Amino acid sequence: MFRSIICFMETPAAEQRRLLCKLVEHFYEENRKTQVSTGSTPDAQQIDQLLWTFSDTSFIPHRIHDSRDGDDFIEPVLITVGDPVVPGFDALICDSPQSLDVMSRFRVAVHFVIRDDDERRLESRRMWLEARERKLIVRHVPFSSGIDWSLFLDRAGDGGGPESFAE
Repeated sequence: MFRSIICFMETPAAEQRRLLCKLVEHFYEENRKTQVSTGSTPDAQQIDQLLWTFSDTSFIPHRIHDSRDGDDFIEPVLITVGDPVVPGFDALICDSPQSLDVMSRFRVAVHFVIRDDDERRLESRRMWLEARERKLIVRHVPFSSGIDWSLFLDRAGDGGGPESFAE
């Protein structure tokens, strides 16, 4: 059984979707089957459109999940509404908040810490502390122009990376 890595990634609200697309692209290039979890059908549709248009140099095969489709998908990226966990996907990117129970079912899960929303930032801190109490591997990913992709990898004996988020 694997140990989940839960990355708490800081971002301003205006940058969240652009960053989400970059993460999807990176995981696709690593051959990771990725689920993008949204809070509503309009959000799923907006992310679907963004994945078609955010980069002129890449193509990311994806689709919006329909519960009537079953569990057999050829697309490596699946956009879902709510909290369904689709078998066979090992990365989760949370456009909207998800529970630790859902996130811990993936090898790597990304939770966005919205820097300019005090309520969501406080909720992220609570989730960080709960994840630490559960002994999950947590990583703090500060907002910057470049992403340290190594934070998304499992390192033997890793206790979880930087501790600065909960301060």
